[in-house]
Amino acid sequence: RRVLVMAGGRVSAFLEADRRTPTGLAGLLRERGVQTVYLAGLALDFCVAWSALDAMARGFEAIVIEDACRAIDTHGSLDAARRAFADAGVRMINSDALL
Repeated sequence: RRVLVMAGGRVSAFLEADRRTPTGLAGLLRERGVQTVYLAGLALDFCVAWSALDAMARGFEAIVIEDACRAIDTHGSLDAARRAFADAGVRMINSDALL
């Protein structure tokens, strides 16, 4: 089952800007039987990263589509995001893997 979620204007698709209040997305996805979340967008090292890590923390598999993202990469933020992905088990793929 596929569900497209666009979470524009948020730091994370799963948490509000206070990083404590849930957006309700996790419950919505669970109700629809979603187990894997594919992520893309701006910025890879901030919003996409936080969404991927928050997805994993809520029991979803998180897969970041790297060539469909753009990083800000300030002060090592991209390397830090990649390390966090590796530590949390977030997978990174390119879009051709989806075809």
